[in-house]
This record gives sequence, structure tokens and C-alpha cells, in this order.
Amino acid sequence: MSFKAGLLTSLMAITIGIFPPSNSVLLFDKSSTEKDRVLFDNDKIEERHRDKISPDRDHRSRINEHNAHDDKTENEAEQFPKNKKFRYHDFDACIPGQESVNSCNSIPDQTRCDDGTFPITRQVLNEEGRVLRQYRYCPGDPPKFNIPEEQLIEEISIDIERFRSYPIQASAISSDPNEFSLRNGHTHLWATAENQTFNSNLSGSTVRIKAIPIQWNWNYGDGTTRNLDFPGEPAPNHTLRDETPTSHSYGETGKFKVGVTTLYRGEFSVDGGPWQAIPGQAAVASTPIEIDVWRTEKELIAND
Repeated sequence: MSFKAGLLTSLMAITIGIFPPSNSVLLFDKSSTEKDRVLFDNDKIEERHRDKISPDRDHRSRINEHNAHDDKTENEAEQFPKNKKFRYHDFDACIPGQESVNSCNSIPDQTRCDDGTFPITRQVLNEEGRVLRQYRYCPGDPPKFNIPEEQLIEEISIDIERFRSYPIQASAISSDPNEFSLRNGHTHLWATAENQTFNSNLSGSTVRIKAIPIQWNWNYGDGTTRNLDFPGEPAPNHTLRDETPTSHSYGETGKFKVGVTTLYRGEFSVDGGPWQAIPGQAAVASTPIEIDVWRTEKELIAND
């Protein structure tokens, strides 16, 4: 009976010109009554379907909003209670020469600084040693949190800025042949590698500082660069036919400036105590040398 009533209602709607929207469908079954009839809107169905196949859309939005809030908070000037003391704890998450060991090359935040060193991780701790903030920075970056000096716990330490202020000598570059090569020949290059020691007096304590070379970043002047964790060494019997671990071959003739930037890690000792690591590295550029690359020509000479 209900089916006939529904059919009759539809016929009446057609007769008097009442139609559902073109994107809607009237659905009812044999057991439907007038109250049970449902009008389904295709647009609403599609909207519900989109929400169903993307159940995490709202979740992602909340995450993005949360991250945006965090970024805003991190960029704002941080205020620390004036009656409290704080201290910095710096450490290296990545060290040149150990990138593959620590998977540093796959961590976006560990992209090298402009001078080829890795960012330093800094923690801000309270008097109980609890970490309040943590961030990464490159040498020369402005401080993210401006804590007054009088609120910092007094301790003798060497940070990367002080370490870089010492007169660390650059590596000296040598070549074989001496500043000369032939096109497609193997120019042997090497640099010096010497530990350097400095003495300082901080707050009445004698502090010794060591600068230890750990990486040599070469620039060959022809658009080619290479980072090595060893400096190379002299090769007395070297010829331009011999390729060495630190040699370079030029495909064109001309004059090329070869430079190397040496990365030094640091250690310090207070009043003869144990050596402590200085987070970060000092990048020291050497004075470039010029390689004059010639080409060879074969000529047949007839003997009379």
C-alpha cells in the first residue's frame, strides 16, 4: 500500500510541475511511509564522502596551527624571571667527518652553516638542570634568547665565538708540480695539519685551548669542490700520470686559484683539569695558490 502511495505522490508531483533539484534523488522503498521518505542531495553525499576518505584533514589542520603557534612563540622575545638563574649547554649533534655515522646528511635541520660547519645545539637550563628551551644555531647568529649576564650561572667555559677569536693559523697549500700542471694531468695537492695551542686567563683561572684540524674543504677554482677528512701528504715520486687521493685533474687550460678551508674542533682545560670539548668548529680559510694549466701538442720531427 505504501509503495502505491509513494508512486501516486511522484505522479502528482510530475503532473503539477514540482520536481526535486536536478542533483537530488528521491529514494524510498516498499515499506516507506510519507515520513520515512528521504531526500538525498548528491553534493552533500560527495562532501561527506570527501570527509570520509580524508579523516585526518582536521587533524592536519590542528597540527599546522600548532606548529604556526610554536613558530610564533619561538620567534618572540622570551622573558625569563629576573629572580632566577640560567645556564647554556651547547653540544654537537653532528661533527665533520662523521656525517654518515650520525646520519647527519639525512636530517634537514643539520644542513651546514654558510662556512661549512654544522649547527650547534644549545639548551637553556634552569638552576635545577631542567631544559627550558632547545634550538640550533650557526656561529655569528644573533642569540635567540637574550638572558642578561647577571642571570647566567657563572662558570668557566669556552664557546664557539671565543674559540674563533683565537689566532688559529690556516693550513698552507702545496702542489706538485709547483703551481703548474698540464690539461688532464693529475695535480697533486696537500695541506698542512697541525694542532695549535693557546693560553688564556678567565676569571683568575688559567685556561688552555687546543685547535685540532678535522676537515679540509677544497675549492679547485674550476667549479669543483671536495671535502676531505685528511690533508694529504707529499708524494716525492709523483708524476702528472699518477692520481692520488688528494689530486685534481683540470679539463681546460688556464690559471686557477686553489683554496682550502680547514675546520678545527676545539678543546679547553681549566687550571690543568681534564680537557673538555668546545661545541662547533672554527672555519679558517687559507691563502689560495694559483695553478697554471697548459696543454700539450704532439709534433712529428723528421731527422735529416
